[in-house]
Amino acid sequence: MRLIAESVDVSLRQAWRWLAEAEETGSPEKPERRRFKITEEIIDVLADYRGNVKRTHEHLVREAKRAGERPIGLTTLHDAIARDLDPGFMAGLREGIPAARGFDPAFQRPAVARNQVWEGDHKQAPTVVMMPDKKLSNVWVTWFEDRGTSNVMGWAVTAGSAHRGSVLAAVRASVLREPPYGPAGGLPHLVRVDGGSDFMSKTVRRTFGLLGVPMHKVRSARHKGGIERLNGTGVTRFFADLPRYTKAPLLDHRRRVGDQDPPLTFEAFVDKLRQWVEEHNTQHVLERTGMTPLEAWLSDPTEIRPEPSPEELRGFMLESDNKIHKITSHGVEFRNRYYMPEKGVGRIGLELRVRWMPHHDHEIDLYTFRGNRYLGRALLSNEASEEMRKAVLSDRDEHSEVLRQALKRSAERRRERHLPSTQPELPVRAIRMTEQEARAELEGTTPSTPPRRREQPYQPLTPLPPTWRRPGQTPAPSTEDDAS
Repeated sequence: MRLIAESVDVSLRQAWRWLAEAEETGSPEKPERRRFKITEEIIDVLADYRGNVKRTHEHLVREAKRAGERPIGLTTLHDAIARDLDPGFMAGLREGIPAARGFDPAFQRPAVARNQVWEGDHKQAPTVVMMPDKKLSNVWVTWFEDRGTSNVMGWAVTAGSAHRGSVLAAVRASVLREPPYGPAGGLPHLVRVDGGSDFMSKTVRRTFGLLGVPMHKVRSARHKGGIERLNGTGVTRFFADLPRYTKAPLLDHRRRVGDQDPPLTFEAFVDKLRQWVEEHNTQHVLERTGMTPLEAWLSDPTEIRPEPSPEELRGFMLESDNKIHKITSHGVEFRNRYYMPEKGVGRIGLELRVRWMPHHDHEIDLYTFRGNRYLGRALLSNEASEEMRKAVLSDRDEHSEVLRQALKRSAERRRERHLPSTQPELPVRAIRMTEQEARAELEGTTPSTPPRRREQPYQPLTPLPPTWRRPGQTPAPSTEDDAS
């Protein structure tokens, strides 16, 4: 027994006690220590009180006093919860299942090639900028990152608040490889985004569907760790160095360091962000690859899916407000700006549907509201080029010439139609015949024309009174004259 006690590092007396308990219970297993355990009833009480241990203990004390038992201590309850319930379970009782999943370990995703997976997200810049109207505004950055190489594929900046147009602008900058975008680009095989209304909007899903790119909606931000890491890097390495940084250290409960500094203009902010993204892609060396993100992307031998041309991509990304617009004497009014349509000559008052590409509102596409027939593009009326002005004026002259010729032909036809009524001519006898006369003439049995006058004078059916006389006849002598 002494050898056994030394082997398990217990006293000889403890070894004899274990042996006695084994003989008593008939089991060689180590007996469990008597302690307070968390039961299903206690879990239900914890759930009723939203994971509040103090209120749960008060409830158990009341129940124990009601049953005439000795209540447990608060420390005992805390120890039992720490032993029997994991932190994720308690977080779920307090905040729900998503909070509980935050305590679950996650598998590490396998390495992927370039353009295999992209991740996209919005990030509100913790600063304010000065807009052209001298008003301060928040700014949002929308960007996409290649998960395999950590290269920032494309980005867009939106003043005020981000929207689905910001996503489409960032997609355009990410896909195209020609200057000023490239050299990285092409179409990804998968895009991983969160459940935000902008990324899951009908317009964005339609665009990715037309490009043949499936979208994967993740349950939480930690499932798209690449873009979330880029958001954090942007804060610590770029936004924190800008004036009017909204998370600067506090001077007191109200003021922050630099909160009175002059803010950047919107154009300056965009220019500095462009420089930082270029520096991130070309100078920041990744530890896992030993190369910069752009070098890793260019050195990857994986075949690139061909991207559409800028015109095709623009057609995929057109957005509509589904409102009725009309062509007026100033053009098409859209967002308090006037656009001159390429084919608007003679179409004032026509109801239209406007489609445009977000962040590229210098030109719009026009469709008929009923029938959805394409009518061409329209450019800002005060920014139209000389070529467009010449084209519109030429179209106007051609339209007038076609109309003039149509009016002339109509006048000639009208003159010919009313010629007998407008010019005096010798009367011509109208030759008309009945069906019988026509058949007789065709058969060669045309009867002679009946005389126009009768051979005998007209004899009325009723005898004429003897006192009447006809024209040209001498009156007959009356009886009275004969008697005289």
